[in-house]
Amino acid sequence: MSAAPVGKQQHPALAAVLVTVVAIIFLAFPIALWANATELINGYRASHGEAGVPGTATVETMAHSKSGPVCIARFTPADGGPAVELRIETPGSCELGQQFEARFMEGHPSPFSHYGEPRLWASGSNDWMGYIPLVILFGLFSLPLLLLLAMLATKLATLALRGRRASEL
Repeated sequence: MSAAPVGKQQHPALAAVLVTVVAIIFLAFPIALWANATELINGYRASHGEAGVPGTATVETMAHSKSGPVCIARFTPADGGPAVELRIETPGSCELGQQFEARFMEGHPSPFSHYGEPRLWASGSNDWMGYIPLVILFGLFSLPLLLLLAMLATKLATLALRGRRASEL
């Protein structure tokens, strides 16, 4: 009888690279979840008058993109501050010269392009709803990492309650 063929083992460096790539991908999901959830919350709150600087926006430029019309408006704060030109999210289409009651949301740091940019949100705009599928998707993709962290926390808590040292992991 001959011995069973032995499978070829991977080189440890290749295994380390693969584990690192998978870890980076899994760590990117919670970051994407945070970025999309932040945009969703900011857009909802601004379009419902709960956040941002109130004022009036007048559409000055309109361009077409793959996702539809992109409107740029001159925003004048209600408190009389300096006017700024920014992209505005509107409740439907916009036309040159059209005015909206809007809220100015300042930008915030984000690792993704076009996320976290300062933006105007017209009252009643529902463009924030476009972030809902992304929040759900990245939330689901983040679950394995959350489960891993929960299992690790449970193991550490169990070891701490039993009085064992962390080196016995």
